[in-house]
Amino acid sequence: MIKGCTKGAVTHASKSRIAAAVVEKDGKRWLDRDLALELWDKNTRAQPGSKVRQADPIEPAEQKRSDLKRRIDALPSDAIPDLNESRARHEHFKAELASLQLATQQAELVPADEVKATAFKLARGVRDSIMAIPDRLAAQLAGTTDARQCHTLLTEELRIALRSLADG
Repeated sequence: MIKGCTKGAVTHASKSRIAAAVVEKDGKRWLDRDLALELWDKNTRAQPGSKVRQADPIEPAEQKRSDLKRRIDALPSDAIPDLNESRARHEHFKAELASLQLATQQAELVPADEVKATAFKLARGVRDSIMAIPDRLAAQLAGTTDARQCHTLLTEELRIALRSLADG
């Protein structure tokens, strides 16, 4: 009754928001008063029309976000955090996933498989066009004794093949 709410509200909170403050002693469940009050303040938001005497303080969003990121980054990946840390981690990664989905929908990100397939097709086309040069020029080069003309023919064919690479 310290917070001005019903016993049912405390029982409900002891199963989720303030579960870390529940202590078993002599087969009975007790609440660590100080820890329960601290967790209550940390995890409970005031509802309009509620009987809670004092609204919970709300931190500025930017400060909360940077503090959350710092705390999450400090945790080792195999650590099992408490419920609040788990929720914070879950919400952080959910926000990261949402930003990646948004970037994908706005075509800022593309799947790696798609990039690999396109690069492979482009490289194969360039290889095929360069490998076809000897077949196209063999007869012309065989009949030419002028080095300058051979150079010009080879340069033009290579330029055409490389232009197809640049054009995609």
